[in-house]
Amino acid sequence: MAVSKKVENNTKPVTHAKPTSTVSSVEKKEVEKKVVPKIEKYNPEKKVTVRSIANWTTGFQRIESNGDVTIPANGSVRLLASEIITQVQNGNLLFTGIDGQGAHATLYIDDKPTRIEADFETETTNQVVICEEIVKNLFAKDKKDFESELIKLVKTRAEEFAIIGIIRNLKINDYEKVRAVENLTGLRV
Repeated sequence: MAVSKKVENNTKPVTHAKPTSTVSSVEKKEVEKKVVPKIEKYNPEKKVTVRSIANWTTGFQRIESNGDVTIPANGSVRLLASEIITQVQNGNLLFTGIDGQGAHATLYIDDKPTRIEADFETETTNQVVICEEIVKNLFAKDKKDFESELIKLVKTRAEEFAIIGIIRNLKINDYEKVRAVENLTGLRV
């Protein structure tokens, strides 16, 4: 910081003061660690990936334009975010799930701003969709917790086929828990 003194002969003598820092370097590091990644703003013109958890081809008729959307088994497709929001607002059960809020949905929107716009999650909460990580965590629980969580996690036909496929891919070898999944779904691993 520069400090001016009295002006003499159109020149200003300047003395330089040392800047004083009220924040220690440790505090600066703590602030840097707490920085939360910003969620980008919703853009209706952006192409967004939509993933299917179903073991069969799914599809629906477009609303904002002509034609149909076909998603292969366990596949994905890219759609405009505005088309996705329109589908959600029109009650497409593939997106909205069994409760209208995205729970137990067959199609998963792979873009957080679009999920927030669809009211499936907030900036602090996430939509729960069956995936390998959730199944690993489920199988890490004890038997009693496993059975109660399994009933909450698997409610639709698509989720039944998805969890069987994930168990096969992960090569999970816990007889009692795998048998509980088979009993709930009616499918064999």
